[in-house]
Amino acid sequence: MKIKIGMKMKVTTYNFFNKEAKSEIKLNEFIKKCFEQTDSVIKFFKELKESKLDKYLLAFQIRLKSDFKESQYNFSIFNLDEIEKNLTLLHNYPEIEEAMINFICKLLELPEDLGTSKEEFNLLYFNIRKAEGYLSYYRVKAIEDLLGKEECTKVYKQIVENLIKEMKEQDTSEKPEDPMKITRIESREFVLEHYSKLGVANFTLGIYDDYKEIYRFDKCIVHEVLKVFNDPDIAYLSSCYLRDSPSNNEGYIIHMRKTQTLHHTDFCDEFYWNNYVHPNAEQPSLDFTKNMGKDLEE
Repeated sequence: MKIKIGMKMKVTTYNFFNKEAKSEIKLNEFIKKCFEQTDSVIKFFKELKESKLDKYLLAFQIRLKSDFKESQYNFSIFNLDEIEKNLTLLHNYPEIEEAMINFICKLLELPEDLGTSKEEFNLLYFNIRKAEGYLSYYRVKAIEDLLGKEECTKVYKQIVENLIKEMKEQDTSEKPEDPMKITRIESREFVLEHYSKLGVANFTLGIYDDYKEIYRFDKCIVHEVLKVFNDPDIAYLSSCYLRDSPSNNEGYIIHMRKTQTLHHTDFCDEFYWNNYVHPNAEQPSLDFTKNMGKDLEE
């Protein structure tokens, strides 16, 4: 870690990326989350392209099976009653559910003679993010397989808008009495602790004040997981677009904006600000962000 404090900004560089970092997960809960995310995409795809739903599901299933044809885990050890309880459509397709479980377990590098799904597993965090990232990528890639890239982009962006709306409707967090008092301090501390423990990224952080900060990510687990596909447009859509959609900031005190990501270039500029304290804050220039903290390396 290298730190520089200037007249207007405190700049610190952190090299946390570590593919060997591990994390505890509860397997049934993890699969439940993956199923629910997939179910939401299927549900909103159906709203937009109902006549093509069966073909989409087939394309998705083909994608899931393409890499791991020989994998076969014991489907009966998973608590499907709990996993499926919030699903709207996916539970009607047991073959896809089984393919997803085989896909997830193989990417997590679990043994094929796995006898239980109830205990906690201490697994490589990179593999956990790989399982999530590949699933999301294949959900979008199956749309491209069916509709072509241009139509896929339009349809998935519409799906994302529905996902954002759904998430906001399910958000039960209390609204603060005074939004001017909401800082980035706790979130920043969480990021530093979480990223350090789990080896998430190498990045430079520039802090303007308690309400505004800029991150330059030079290496990030999200990109590292997906770069193997050499498909930056679909990788971006499936991983980063939901957070980047302008509607995602609506109704929130803390806003986030990026102008580029590691999927398409050599760094990501992630800018956070309290929009009550700094209304419509201007994004730091790419040249500024690119060079932020470079003198610390000398």
